[in-house]
Amino acid sequence: MRQATMDFSTSSVFDQHKGDSSEEVDLAMVYQAASNGDVNSLTSVIREDPSILECCDSEGCTPLMHAVSGRQVDTVKLLLKMGANINTQDAYGRTSLCLATYLGWLEGCVSLLRNGAKHNIPDKNGRLPLHAATAEPDVRLLIVLLQQSSLSEINHQDTELSPLECFRGPTKPSREPRTQTVGKADEGSHLTSNGFHTSCVPEILNKLELTKSRKHLECLL
Repeated sequence: MRQATMDFSTSSVFDQHKGDSSEEVDLAMVYQAASNGDVNSLTSVIREDPSILECCDSEGCTPLMHAVSGRQVDTVKLLLKMGANINTQDAYGRTSLCLATYLGWLEGCVSLLRNGAKHNIPDKNGRLPLHAATAEPDVRLLIVLLQQSSLSEINHQDTELSPLECFRGPTKPSREPRTQTVGKADEGSHLTSNGFHTSCVPEILNKLELTKSRKHLECLL
């Protein structure tokens, strides 16, 4: 996604729009504010027009998705508190949780899950967030999603492999997961694990057994 170059140093970049409901808010500024964590500006403009919460850019991404892309956890919490739909899908079927997982952003994933994000919504390639987690070297993210998943979800196949098959090791050249952020999806590439091997499975399962209770998600941070 191409982001506009804007200056957000003032207390509220949207002051110019106050008092003139006929003037259309520059949504590019809204998305940039979300990505930058400019909570004051976002609060101001969303109070003026709550419908902005569900406005989408050309890729179908909402302000919440832009906040996820910028790893802005306080902004994510703010937008959810103000009523953002946590399970909205972009033009490629990706939810905010899916984007956070591709980023390998553990704190963001945990925050989204705690606020009701569904972990079992596939994108248009059939990939669940769990698929993306198999490519993340920090196993804590994989453990968090495994805690939420049923056996059928663990065995859910995208257009090529199930998360379990991805976990067992790459069969094709792997794709760097952090390239899958807000913007165009790489629909032709295959998501495989980044260095995971079958020998890791016992360790993962042992950790999963020790942290199975969902109320203990905070211990993973």
